[in-house]
Amino acid sequence: MVVIVPSSYPAQGIVYMLGHPSLFKHLICPLFLTILWGIAALIFGFAYLLKLQAHALIEVKCPAAVAWIVCIIFVLLEVAVLSILFYLIILPIYQDTLFDRVLKLRGLKHVLKRNEGNDVVKCMRGVSGGLWILLFQIMVLIITLPVNVIPVLGQMAFATVNGWVLTFGLRFHYDAEIRNITVLQSRREAWQRRKEYTGFGAVGVGLEMIPLANLLFVWTNIVGAALWVADEIEQEESRMQQEQASHGLMGAAEAGSYHPGNQFQMTAQMHAPSFSQQQDPYFAQQQQSSLSSPYAHQGSARIPPRDKKHPEV
Repeated sequence: MVVIVPSSYPAQGIVYMLGHPSLFKHLICPLFLTILWGIAALIFGFAYLLKLQAHALIEVKCPAAVAWIVCIIFVLLEVAVLSILFYLIILPIYQDTLFDRVLKLRGLKHVLKRNEGNDVVKCMRGVSGGLWILLFQIMVLIITLPVNVIPVLGQMAFATVNGWVLTFGLRFHYDAEIRNITVLQSRREAWQRRKEYTGFGAVGVGLEMIPLANLLFVWTNIVGAALWVADEIEQEESRMQQEQASHGLMGAAEAGSYHPGNQFQMTAQMHAPSFSQQQDPYFAQQQQSSLSSPYAHQGSARIPPRDKKHPEV
């Protein structure tokens, strides 16, 4: 049986994705759309926002050279923020497809088929829950961002706090659209298993904090979460099969203990005289008389017919 260590699955996701190149096709579309969005935002920023912001600073008596330099930096930051937000918004759409693809590669296609149906309900639950989780992630990210000023310990605290939120978001698709549980039930389970969720998420957030490489690690974390879920499903199915096998063996043992001859043996034992009765002379006399009687083997006691020659008065 596989030992589940949640903190190891982000690394397993990297290895698994590199070993299955077919998974990379799920990255092409969102990255391409994000690049297009970034280029459009960059053009809009330098064509419109740069002049607007620079003139605003110049009007408040800011030196022109300083105003233009500051505004260029502002525009680049604004474009980066807009690109990240766009990427985070479209990411859940494609991460669910990647998640399901990993389950299929692990031979768990039957789990997805078994939970088909009520697509409208699942879609509404997934969209509403996904938006709530996204807003929650952004809020926690903004609140905990200042702790990164503290060297090492600040980054560890940041990864730990945001790690639980990250894991909750990655596994929500499985909870809402495969297990068919509500957002409240998913959140309650995530909090009950916060040690496991934090262990996985802390490593995942740490990987996503690496510049440029985080564009890949965002996806490998999804693969890692899917591998974690796949191992849990396989363990649960294995446990259920063992229980069914044990129940089957118990039923076969109980059926094998029954034999048609046993019933006659038990009946004979019930009607057999005890040792004390065998030693009793009165019982022996009654038994002998019953054996000599022509009615001893009848189902009930019978009275012999009257003698016609000597009728009773």
